[in-house]
Amino acid sequence: MERSSKMIVKDENGFNYAIQITRIILRMLGLWPISSLASNAERIAIRLQNIVCYILLAFFLVPVLLLIFLKENDFKRKVKLLGPLFNTSMAVMKYSLLIYYAQEIESCLEQARQDWQSTINWNNRKIMLSKAKTGREFAFFAAAFIYVGGLSYRVIVPLSKGRILTPMNTTIRALAVPCYFVKFDEQESPAYEIVFFLQFLAGFVTYSLVCGPAGLAAFFIMHVCGQLNILIDKLQGLNDLTKPKDRVVATLLADIVEHHIRVRIFLEQVEKAMRFIWLVELVGSTVLLCFAGYYIIMEWESSDTTGILTSFMMLTSFIISIFINCYVGQLLTDQSNKVGLTTSTMNWYLLPHKKARSLILIMSVSNIPAKISAGSMIEMSLPTFSNIIKTSLAYFNLLRKFIT
Repeated sequence: MERSSKMIVKDENGFNYAIQITRIILRMLGLWPISSLASNAERIAIRLQNIVCYILLAFFLVPVLLLIFLKENDFKRKVKLLGPLFNTSMAVMKYSLLIYYAQEIESCLEQARQDWQSTINWNNRKIMLSKAKTGREFAFFAAAFIYVGGLSYRVIVPLSKGRILTPMNTTIRALAVPCYFVKFDEQESPAYEIVFFLQFLAGFVTYSLVCGPAGLAAFFIMHVCGQLNILIDKLQGLNDLTKPKDRVVATLLADIVEHHIRVRIFLEQVEKAMRFIWLVELVGSTVLLCFAGYYIIMEWESSDTTGILTSFMMLTSFIISIFINCYVGQLLTDQSNKVGLTTSTMNWYLLPHKKARSLILIMSVSNIPAKISAGSMIEMSLPTFSNIIKTSLAYFNLLRKFIT
């Protein structure tokens, strides 16, 4: 009994290690699934977190929309406002989708936790830990670039500009994104400091909503890759039998089929929970890449070195976010192809002929590579990443041609 409890603790630690970074980000946003044992006070606190996040995003969106439609007349300045506006709108959609699919995401997380607890073989645990480490590195890498690039845009750029003298001979203090409040002047103290701080918090929520889904994607897909790697080991174990007996072969085949079905079902659950979040991310990031490239040219023309560096960091962070989502999808397909190759090269002729026939269905299913898609429309793979970059460049050229 004591040994069993120690094993469960170790498995829980492995699961926590794999999901740690993503869980911290989602908990800050009130998006981490609520435990069934949670108290009413904890549930109320999480709902308040949700309300605060929506208020922060609305505080950013509404004044920018008012500025575009009521006050700003310069077309180039309107275009410069569209990027942050579009990014925050994406954040609202992703936040709403994460809340809507909270039960499905919780179900996927629980299934992953059960996989950790049910894995006893040490070699299989090493495989899972290796894949967990890769997923964790992806999450850390995405968070580092996205937070540094995004939050520097919200802090360093406005502070570096200092006080600006307008053509109307008035002095203003720069904000990360210009905005318009009908009832008060955001340039007066302490209104300026409050707006600056709230824009920073809204930016933190926005960029967390890029890191969180990217971390979830890396965790889920790398977990599936680990399970497929374990499946390959089981197939190899069947292949290495020197004197296969009916009962032994039947037991191994049943274990292989059960494991394969469980992995397929888990992957379907993950895609059902995440597909629209991935769709918003990929489509939105394609547009944002176009805007980021255009902003670099605008800052270059105005000789703003800080603006150029910050816009370039934002461009890099968007590219990394898209790359991670597409790359983990490619890793899944490659790992699935390895499963198909393993089944196709097995020594099936050494097995009892009645049991060898059971491999036909396993081979046919394994030779259909597993894939994930965004919204059941866009396959997440490296060719898709390449297409997104090409599409963004095409839109960027159109934007540059029609506006400059």
